[in-house]
Amino acid sequence: MFAELLVVACLAGHPPVAALPPARAAARAAAAVVAESADDKALKALAAWLKLYRAGKAPLRAKGAWQPVPIDNKDSFAVKFGLAPKSGLGTPTWASDLDLILEHVVKLDTPEAARALLEVASVGYDQGDYTREMAPFEVRGAAEKWLKKLVAQPARDEVARAARGEVETDKARAVAVQAAAVRCVALLREPAARPILEQQLRHPDLVVRAHAAEGLGALGDEAAAPALIAALEAEPSDAVLPAVAQALRALYAKHLPKPGNPAAKGEPPADPPASLRLAVRAAAVALGRTTWRADLALVDLLDDFRSTETLPALIAVLERFRDHPEQVQSGRLSGLLLHRVHELLVAMTGAVFPANQPDKWRELWEREKDRITVAPVGKPGGPATTTAGSFFGIPVQGTRVLFILDVSGSMKFPMQQTGTTAGGKAAPSDKTRLDFARRELLRAMEALSPHAQFNLITFNGDAKARAWSKDLVPATEKARERFRKYVAELEALGGTNLWSALEQGLKMKSLVYGDRYESNVDEVFVLSDGAPTVGDVVDPIEILRLVKECNRFAKLRINTVYISSPDPRDMPPMPWMTITPEELMQRMADQNGGRFVNL
Repeated sequence: MFAELLVVACLAGHPPVAALPPARAAARAAAAVVAESADDKALKALAAWLKLYRAGKAPLRAKGAWQPVPIDNKDSFAVKFGLAPKSGLGTPTWASDLDLILEHVVKLDTPEAARALLEVASVGYDQGDYTREMAPFEVRGAAEKWLKKLVAQPARDEVARAARGEVETDKARAVAVQAAAVRCVALLREPAARPILEQQLRHPDLVVRAHAAEGLGALGDEAAAPALIAALEAEPSDAVLPAVAQALRALYAKHLPKPGNPAAKGEPPADPPASLRLAVRAAAVALGRTTWRADLALVDLLDDFRSTETLPALIAVLERFRDHPEQVQSGRLSGLLLHRVHELLVAMTGAVFPANQPDKWRELWEREKDRITVAPVGKPGGPATTTAGSFFGIPVQGTRVLFILDVSGSMKFPMQQTGTTAGGKAAPSDKTRLDFARRELLRAMEALSPHAQFNLITFNGDAKARAWSKDLVPATEKARERFRKYVAELEALGGTNLWSALEQGLKMKSLVYGDRYESNVDEVFVLSDGAPTVGDVVDPIEILRLVKECNRFAKLRINTVYISSPDPRDMPPMPWMTITPEELMQRMADQNGGRFVNL
């Protein structure tokens, strides 16, 4: 009994009153060595894996294939450091090797383990060189998955310290680690998360600020509203402002009318918080501070919580388009914003003045401002009179428009008509799929505003997609004529390298989180009639991940058109197509703010 009490005293930090028996002392020392060895194994294995990965020698994905990269058991760091048997576990890959190591690290549940996990969760937030094959977003996702399993308070406290920037780390990656910690402290939902995130809304780095705003929105604590409103009033980045606006929308969502309650009849919920009006005012003032990307998010907030006092700010947006066409040409303004604001003005007031006549809207405000009653959310206003061309029925509302067109061999097949034969089957057409695409391309191009710019990228089975022009081209009559001739000469041939066109069109040169890339496009239209068959990326899920990741800050609206006419070849699905080509196109539109049409 004395020996057991002596051990308890030692573990509690009290000095022992007598020496342990030799056998007990040896056992205790051996246990300490085992524990230390286990710590060393997991942490050293992770450090070794991360070093190889950052050197570009542990890619998660194979170039030109859809499978993860398989490795020999002897190359597995989990095996090398004794975290897995020497025989290995099945067919290891770099991804499964990382996952097994992370599992052992999180079991340590120590501050050291938390710091190691954050190092992995910061991949891609730094300015390292990351290729598509390295899939940094998957590495981050794996680290976040295991980090959420931390239980011990000292380990969780370490994440909070890192989020405050109080943890020493490699200087070159300090901000990246803090950005990861800011995101993860919200995932852990620690009681101290809100004040930490509020503080980081003022951090110099935009990724840290964006994560802080996203985290506050995820926490859903309305007490964070004042800090978010202050950020709305001061934020200078069009990458962060949308995150702030979306966080406020999430915080106040419970005050929106919902089916099944009295507010569904059009009356706003009773007693909205006073901060909501301040948020709406701040959003109205912020319009025009940065670019159309942020303005669209701000308009969504103003639409959710409609107020008469925001009408002048919305009218001012229409006036900017009238007075500053150079901002349309530079890409600071986008037709997407013009159409969205005009639709909201019509819905709020019931007036039907055109978008290009802001004077009439201003006169309405000056004449009726004391009598205007704004229509609540969900109640339709008058018809919007903004006109736009369309591509297969999807309005072309952007002013820096990119068309991406499939010219693979199957585009030579007849286009199925909407009518039917006597037998009830769809009637074939004497026009090919490419004929229909040509017609719609020319119609959309002819309807573009003179202030708009456009381009076309075509793809087939070639390694590189083909661009009509090196960059966007102003919609002059000379350019339109050149485009007509180019489109008339298009031919369908070969396979379907969809990825090459997306990579070129979105100019995805890196996968560093927060990079804006070089594309200043605002709207994309993608037309295809089949599954990806060749190229560096053919897996549809991988294509969706990459496009979504690369469009996170660019905020391009990506619309998709899929031609589903029966293929006369009746070929079996490609083995890598885990979803149908139709679903690939639909998800791409859904995930990137666009519309989908299935022909």
